[in-house]
Amino acid sequence: MESSRLCDLPDAILQEIISNLPPEEAVRTSVLSRQWVDQWMGISKLELDENAFEERQHFINVVEKLRLVVSSSTCLRKFSLVFEVGDEAAQVNQWLSGFIKPKIEDLNLDFERVEDPLFLPSHLFTSKTLKNFRLNMQNVINLPSSIYFQSLKTLTLNHVTFPGGSSTQKLFSSCPVLEELILLDCSWRNVRSVRIDFPMLRKLIIREWKDDDYIFLNDLNGPFHCQIMILGNNLKTFYYDGDLINDYFLHTPSPVTDATVEVHPADSHLNAGYFVLKLLRIFSNVEKLGFTDFAAEALSYTPVLLQNIPFFRNLIELRVVSVSPIVLSCAALLTVLRNSPRLNTIEFVMGVSILENGAPINPLPACFETHLKVILICGFSGSDEEMLAIRFLLLSAPLLETFYIYCNDYEFDSPDASERLDMLFEKIISFPKVSEACNVVFD
Repeated sequence: MESSRLCDLPDAILQEIISNLPPEEAVRTSVLSRQWVDQWMGISKLELDENAFEERQHFINVVEKLRLVVSSSTCLRKFSLVFEVGDEAAQVNQWLSGFIKPKIEDLNLDFERVEDPLFLPSHLFTSKTLKNFRLNMQNVINLPSSIYFQSLKTLTLNHVTFPGGSSTQKLFSSCPVLEELILLDCSWRNVRSVRIDFPMLRKLIIREWKDDDYIFLNDLNGPFHCQIMILGNNLKTFYYDGDLINDYFLHTPSPVTDATVEVHPADSHLNAGYFVLKLLRIFSNVEKLGFTDFAAEALSYTPVLLQNIPFFRNLIELRVVSVSPIVLSCAALLTVLRNSPRLNTIEFVMGVSILENGAPINPLPACFETHLKVILICGFSGSDEEMLAIRFLLLSAPLLETFYIYCNDYEFDSPDASERLDMLFEKIISFPKVSEACNVVFD
């Protein structure tokens, strides 16, 4: 009776039920009756994750059964596969061919330990329906001669190695409506130069950290980098977090409003100071800006670079990321502060300090007296230099409304440390404040 009532449900509801079942349960429905087999022809969503299975072979068997069941379906719109490939590359290539349908709209492929080539079906690269594509694969992506993603809005590539020749250039100029591009630790070692040309691109995130493979190839073949030109008529958000592996050139007629330049100490043949300045000059109209202590230090080493730091007339929020409390008198940091007359919020990730016998901060950035309302300090460890900086800031911002201080958990994880933290908090509360309305929030 229960079974017959279930079968009486509309096809759309039955297909939704199948789509949301765990894969091993879903595959069992295919042997219940002919009606259930027919429902698979209309299924629109399928998510397969090896991590949800205790046994690898069980997962492989389930996926293979599902591949056979949906082989004739043309309705699959959303497909996700998470799998450690190993020596199963041939099997995975069959899965890719079987599951990636011509009308796919959302595709997520997350592969670990890819030792042999994987091949995405060629029709995927000329899809008229694909809107979101995420690929994690530490290997070369094999690209066909024809590439045109008519509807692709978001593209995320993680650990992908781009091939040489014209195919990589074709990939990065064949997405006319792409709005978001995320490149995480991708390798450009086969590419000398490329132009990223997406007229509708609004958000670009790039992370490139050196790994063991990069260091080995660098030692073997000598230093190399790719020159990457980015054309973004509508780019609003730019985020770079990396080790100066490749060189970037941006041409953005419309102003970027949210930019982050997180460069880190690395053995790079690129000049860190010029790299940072080149980007900052493009981002002179930002409303939100982030950079690292290393970026500030690289600029501070060369006076001519300091002199060319732009004026940030629209900057409202500044975020400084460091490995230890950044010295407030750092030349580049002070220049940015002095060149940001409307700055409202400053966040110091891992803190800020003033050296006891350091250079005086004179003149004071104008924004401190006219606009600064919020200061955040994350990773506070309670050093004397940090306390000096907090005292100075409380005395320098007459419009300050809130001063957030978030502690470094590793520094205060014992009973004695907890008592020390209470003492520090009481001391900070007792500091004189030029803003009577300022609220100090301690966590």
